Formats: sequence, structure tokens, C-alpha cells
Amino acid sequence: MDIQNNVNNVTGTGGSVATPTAGNGEGDVSAMFTRLLVAQVKNQDPLAPMEANQFVTQFAQMSQVEAMRTLANLSAATARTQESMLVVTLGSQVGSQVRVRSEKVELGDAGVKGGFKLESSASEVGVILTDGGGTEYKVSLGAKQAGDVDFNIDPAEHGLPPGNYTLRVVADSGEKPPVELDGNLQSVRLGTDGRVILTIAGIGDAAAADITRFLGRSNQQRTYSETASPQSLPISKRFQS
Repeated sequence: MDIQNNVNNVTGTGGSVATPTAGNGEGDVSAMFTRLLVAQVKNQDPLAPMEANQFVTQFAQMSQVEAMRTLANLSAATARTQESMLVVTLGSQVGSQVRVRSEKVELGDAGVKGGFKLESSASEVGVILTDGGGTEYKVSLGAKQAGDVDFNIDPAEHGLPPGNYTLRVVADSGEKPPVELDGNLQSVRLGTDGRVILTIAGIGDAAAADITRFLGRSNQQRTYSETASPQSLPISKRFQS
């Protein structure tokens, strides 16, 4: 018996195994697996046929592969949908003050606000700012208790020239907590890799996962409905309780 010819007849190649065409990859794999399995059954040794459990095992393997590929596709689609929804959700927060994990800041005339968390009390805590040339400026915060610590650094008061700085916190206890900085959320967009990217004034780009707190809008950024007089509001707004 010419096994190769029989396999070719079953797979419909006439001389070589058909290459799956582009399209539904899962369907192509399933169809090819089925054709090869039929060819295997048709050309098995009559004196030593395959056992039933071997067929069941092969079918189970095919089902597992298809299920895993389907799950992977669904997971990818779900992730894309969630990222898109996150852009819409965070987009409504543009103009708000946020606190974000970051060690880099661009100083101008305005001060830099932020915070960190101490696991234990320290008698001396400081924030060290390093400029692009490697010059370090230390701002002493004094003794601090364990817990959340906020700071507000005035560049003029501490002789900090405008520019880009890297921040780190030091304590005499040896603790080096990560720094969180405050800034205005300016824009939200999707990157080329599908991840959400936030642009924060004075800080730059950050990931959505880096946001630790939403601080709300300042009084100068109140919405129209909050600042407009009753006479300038639509009638439907004037009489709302």
C-alpha cells in the first residue's frame, strides 16, 4: 500500500501537504488536524490498529490547543477594550491634580509638591534634588513620625535654578521611601503598544498604574456650571435644588 499517496488523497494535496491559507487560524489548524487523523486511521496497520484511547488523546489535545488559542484571543481583546475604557475614564479627569510615583520633575518658578510614606519614625528626613550636572541640593524636613509625609519645596527659598531634577528621600533611620509627586493631568492617550500614557505637568509621561491619588481640581478650574450665575444658566438648571 502506498501510504504517501493515500495521505495525499485524504488531505487533497496531490503531492504535498497543503499549507493553511491566511484567515481563521483556529479553523485551519482544526481542519488540518482532522485530515491528518483520518489519513492516520485509513493507513494504519490492520494487524496493529490504533487503540481507542489514542484517538481520544489526540482529539483532547486538539481541543486543548484550540481552547487555549481562543482564550488568548479573548484575553487580548478584553485587554484592548479595558485600555480604551480607561482612556475615556481618565480623560474626564484631565485638568485635575494627581499624585503619581515619579522621581523626576521639571522645576520652574512654581514649587514642587509631593509626599512619601515612612515605615518608622526618623529624627532627620530630607529630600535630595540632583540636577542634570550632578549637583545635589538637600532640603531638610526635620523629624518625622511614621506614616504619610507631605512636602512643598519652594525653588526660590532653597536656591534651586530652573531645570530638570531627580528626587530621592533620605532618613537617618536608613529608610529610602519612594517619592510621589503632585502635578496637573494634561492629557491621556494610548501608546503604540496599546498602553495608557498620561502627561502630567512638570513630570512628563507616566503610566496609569503610577497614579496613587486624585487630588481634584483647584478653585481656578471649577466648571462652568459651578461658577456661572443663576441668570446665565439654562432654565432647567436655575430651579434645581
